[in-house]
Amino acid sequence: MSQDAPQRLHFLDGLRGLAGLYVLLFHEATAKVEGDDVLSPPLQLLQGFLKEGRHSVVFFIVLSGFSLMLPIARSGASVLVGGFRRYLYRRARRILPPYYAALFFSLAMVIAYNKLGAHSDGTGPLDAALRPGAIVSHLFLVHNLSFDWAFRINGPMWSVATEWQIYFLFGLLLLPLRRFIGGGATVLIAWIVSSLPTFLLPVEMNLWWASPWFVGSFALGMYGADIGFLPSAGAPRRPLPWVALTWLSFLCVALIAVVEPSWPYPAIDLPVSLFAFCWINAGVQLTNRGAEQKSLMLRVLGSRALVYLGGFSYSLYLVQHPLLRLSEKVFNHLELSRDANLVLHLLVVTPVVMAVAWVFSELFERPFTSGGTLLPALRRQMQKRELA
Repeated sequence: MSQDAPQRLHFLDGLRGLAGLYVLLFHEATAKVEGDDVLSPPLQLLQGFLKEGRHSVVFFIVLSGFSLMLPIARSGASVLVGGFRRYLYRRARRILPPYYAALFFSLAMVIAYNKLGAHSDGTGPLDAALRPGAIVSHLFLVHNLSFDWAFRINGPMWSVATEWQIYFLFGLLLLPLRRFIGGGATVLIAWIVSSLPTFLLPVEMNLWWASPWFVGSFALGMYGADIGFLPSAGAPRRPLPWVALTWLSFLCVALIAVVEPSWPYPAIDLPVSLFAFCWINAGVQLTNRGAEQKSLMLRVLGSRALVYLGGFSYSLYLVQHPLLRLSEKVFNHLELSRDANLVLHLLVVTPVVMAVAWVFSELFERPFTSGGTLLPALRRQMQKRELA
């Protein structure tokens, strides 16, 4: 990319916002509903469109690899800017405060459910969430290493543990490997090695629930940064038609979603990763050409709403699970039809969860990144009252 290219790629924030919203809608569309009635055909079609929530998690991983590689590619360096310890501190400051806040919030919700008598025999899933193994493993972000721990307290948190572990591999293994064999070869090796457990180990031991092949997805994101900003690091010599490749990869993903082949997860997540990879590269290519205003894709992804949503998409991902479990209990208590349940989730619960996530972000995420707006506004109000 040229030296005059924008430093901030707003479409990346829009992609994060879009992926975060899709995960929320997916969880709402698959909420547990009591009763024997079925959805009406139009809502069945909508539910089918929203059933691929896992794809958004793959997008997050590819985006993470691209974003962490971006400053390295832009600087032309081959090592972490500021060193490994500084890098790990920045990652911890970005990821851990909202993670632990959401963890304690989720535990409080589990305890509240238990107090209300959700389970009284000590064998239910809520009781299992309060066992020492589940709690301690979540505190150290290793809960994804055991199926018994991975989804106990807050289901989506399994991927936070996987990404946190990939951060270490990024600095200690993937970057050195890239330095010696190039970005493309690093992607190939990362995908092959991280997928081996799925094909070589028994199902109960291969960590399919932790998605170790996400290391390959992350490496693919890294390579995207190289292609856009450091062509000398093994990128194609001639620019590829990334917009066309994005559409082609999207059609492949859509076909897989319709056919629903019984493939192992790495085989399904690979085309999804390539879709994210092509989409990111298309955005970079269009931005580099100064097409922000001409490209409908960049205008949509760079819109104020999606960029703003992307700013608290991590908090949205963290807090939605306990809130949706609460909405499930409330709606099931009301004995609503499946149609009414889904419509209320999409139209009522969605804005409520997003509002709570925004407040959560302002309290536990933004103070460690951009600073946010809520706390500074509250401080100004308090100062005005003191002066008055």
